[in-house]
Amino acid sequence: MFTLKVAFRNISRQKKRSFLLAGAIAFGMLVITIINALTGGLVANIRENFSHALGGHVFITGREFNERGQIISKIRPDVRMDQLLEDNAGRIQAFTKRSQALPSLIFGSKQTMQLVYGVDFHEEDKLLGSLAVLKGSLAEVLTDEHAVILPQPAANRLGVDVGETILVKLETLTGQQNVGELRVVAFVEDQEQFGLSAAYVSRSYLNTLIGLGPEEYQMLNMFVTDLAFVEDFTRAFREGLLTPEEQQEEEEPTVSVTVGGVPIDPTPRQETITRWEGTRYRVMNINQIMEPVELMVGVLNRVGLVIFIILLLVTMVGITNTFRMILLERTREIGTMRAFGMHQKQVQHIFLWEAVLLGLTGCVAGLALSGLLIAVVGRWPLNVDPSLHFFLNHGRITFSLSAGSIVLNTALVVLTSLVAAYWPSRAAAKLSPIKALSSHT
Repeated sequence: MFTLKVAFRNISRQKKRSFLLAGAIAFGMLVITIINALTGGLVANIRENFSHALGGHVFITGREFNERGQIISKIRPDVRMDQLLEDNAGRIQAFTKRSQALPSLIFGSKQTMQLVYGVDFHEEDKLLGSLAVLKGSLAEVLTDEHAVILPQPAANRLGVDVGETILVKLETLTGQQNVGELRVVAFVEDQEQFGLSAAYVSRSYLNTLIGLGPEEYQMLNMFVTDLAFVEDFTRAFREGLLTPEEQQEEEEPTVSVTVGGVPIDPTPRQETITRWEGTRYRVMNINQIMEPVELMVGVLNRVGLVIFIILLLVTMVGITNTFRMILLERTREIGTMRAFGMHQKQVQHIFLWEAVLLGLTGCVAGLALSGLLIAVVGRWPLNVDPSLHFFLNHGRITFSLSAGSIVLNTALVVLTSLVAAYWPSRAAAKLSPIKALSSHT
């Protein structure tokens, strides 16, 4: 405790020097905190906007054989599904039902393929809020069953404008050709770089084109109350919806011959699809879709870490040189303390405690400054290009910082400060009391 008090007194004596060292540490802490908080907020915003655009956090699709032996995408009333929904009702915030198709959109002599989602716009109000409108209005989709929201690139390929009518040519679930008409009411920013490029139409109208009933659907999407248990939630539905045949297939071991670790199959067999009874489900979640995005954002975190380490190394050199100067300035003082019975370890601990206090002071100052900057910037609405809306929350930058990253960064700063002060502190501890007292410094 005595060494800590002496260290604090020494820092207080050299206010200007301590301010400069702590300021350098604070700047490094400010940079890494802002970068970590920014990337965390970006991922959270993209995840949130993705979930509204896709209609949920967990996505269930079903496949079955029809009377003609064709595989169709459809979800029927299912006792297993009903039981799972009942058992997990407390963890489900909301759910949506959608259908989808990949038709040809035709306008005049031009046509393009485009993924189309059939949604109930009255239920999916958050979807409308997440779309970045470039032209037109989304209000008409609530009243016009033939309305379509087109991504801008698809509209450009067709050469169509808001208010004009396009043809949609597609196959029904049974393979028959069908044609319908859609009226373009809005263009929205496309997020093809994130793997999301879709047009949106009324589910009931799309169902009539693909051969489903007005209230039938192909995808059941669920919003969970907490993304922390989305993996467990997905696993529960994935395992609960397995058919007995699928369970047996998972249990059967796969036998293969390998040579040098390379699998060899001397008689390749053509994979055949055996007809099954009932519906087979596929369950995915938002984390699987977000993996490429998180990897991309993770690059920014790594760049920030490299910058932080460079700043720490520069600060470390400054701390080392400063403590060497302090050693020269306090030589007689150290000799006096040693003459009065202070041990070598105590002298060394005084220097190390000074480094720790400087590191902690810099961290606290850096966190306080970053918190102030986050509070100001987070309240400032931005008028940015619509392509950047997917990164924002209602036009504002969101910051999200975990306690773990704060602790890790602080520990790294303190450790670096200790390493920088170790050799000067060791040299101070080894000073001979007689030589130190005879010194003129």
